[in-house]
Amino acid sequence: MMEHTTDILIVGGGPAGMMTGITAAQFSPHKKVLVLRPETDAVIPCGIPYIFGTLGGTEEDMAGRAPLLAAGGQLQVGKVASIDRNARTATLENGDLIHWERLVLATGAENFIPPIPGTHLEGVFSIHKDYDYLDKLFSTLIPQIKKLAIIGGGFIGVEFADEIRKRGIEVHIVEMLPHLMQAAFDLDACTAVEKQLSAHGVHIHTGCKVEALLAGADGKRVGKVQIAGQDSLEVDAVLIAIGTRPQVDLARAMGLTLSRSGGVWVDAFQRTREDPHIFAVGDCAHKQDFFTRKANHAMIASQAAAEGRIAGMNLYGLRQLRSNAGSVSVYASEIDGLAFGVAGLTQHQAEQEGFPILSGEARLPDHHPASMPNTTEIFCRVIFAADSLQILGGQVLGGATTGELVNTIGLAIQMHATAPDLVSMQFGSQPRLTPSLHPLVAATGDALQRHYALLHPCVDDSQ
Repeated sequence: MMEHTTDILIVGGGPAGMMTGITAAQFSPHKKVLVLRPETDAVIPCGIPYIFGTLGGTEEDMAGRAPLLAAGGQLQVGKVASIDRNARTATLENGDLIHWERLVLATGAENFIPPIPGTHLEGVFSIHKDYDYLDKLFSTLIPQIKKLAIIGGGFIGVEFADEIRKRGIEVHIVEMLPHLMQAAFDLDACTAVEKQLSAHGVHIHTGCKVEALLAGADGKRVGKVQIAGQDSLEVDAVLIAIGTRPQVDLARAMGLTLSRSGGVWVDAFQRTREDPHIFAVGDCAHKQDFFTRKANHAMIASQAAAEGRIAGMNLYGLRQLRSNAGSVSVYASEIDGLAFGVAGLTQHQAEQEGFPILSGEARLPDHHPASMPNTTEIFCRVIFAADSLQILGGQVLGGATTGELVNTIGLAIQMHATAPDLVSMQFGSQPRLTPSLHPLVAATGDALQRHYALLHPCVDDSQ
């Protein structure tokens, strides 16, 4: 057994852990920062689906360690077996002991496997953020598949379907809700995604509940997916992509408070309830919605990294302006040229929560003039609170500019921007790079036109 001492110990080396380490090293340069993770080679989580199509290999999706090292942090491979909160020590599985002043849990999430028969069969898999596991999938399992069923029509299911079909594999998505992506988007965006996938040969089964996974002729490997009320679907493999749950075994063993949604309870500075010297960030930490403060299950790398920055800045003293105001839930993805993104509340979600809303829409080309090469139509919808005119959310369908447009909407939400703020926003315009009118400004103008038409209806004085 060996004993080590560090000022800041970060358990977990995903986006949350690495960003905590980088930020802590920058804000506390006199402190020793150590990121401890179980794997030597880490992958970029958002890039995992693309390993199987666009990237063409696990080695093309490697997460670099250079930013952490350049900031002055250290990286060690190992796995924590237990933590003594009182002694402020962490015992590793190999027996080593690490003394710490500040502890950050960034243990991530684990895949949710539904309690249906047959998930133990060979050929049934989920996606883990592990290099060796993914490399084995890519090199041994995927090449043998001719027909794949994906259970779950969220972001992972949709992205994986689009990538795996590029390898000539017949892909079926089985989703229990009436539409794919329904938890994140309004229905018009969902149907656009479904249409794009169908156009590329992906078979979509919505409103379908999987009752069981059945073995094939050998009795060991999955051969069929039994869907309630339908004939069974013959397959060679099944990907379960229903979602994830916070990985909190270590936190539970330490006696930390867990929220009812499963994550480690944290305050606005990512501090745990029991000890202000212990923080939790990323998928293992509880999240609250930006608007309602309800539990929010947005387990995405960008959110995890944002929490890592907050924790890293507040380890040795609170910075009031650097706190977590809640999850805005900014998502974006793309299927063969069709990009789609969302930030904040959808129209359906806002109505379900009881917000009186005002919405506006715009359709316009993303370059000007529209005859410019590679021009794509953008559809932008923005949602405002009808009383305050504060922005609540927005959705975008379009091309390459979609990601940054959604990020702009996300920033507007965090800045509590109102429709008058946005309609008068100054922006740059360049024919090959942008539309002539910013989509957010155009959609906001449409919303305000509706708003003022009700307040000040036009009066016909001709009579």
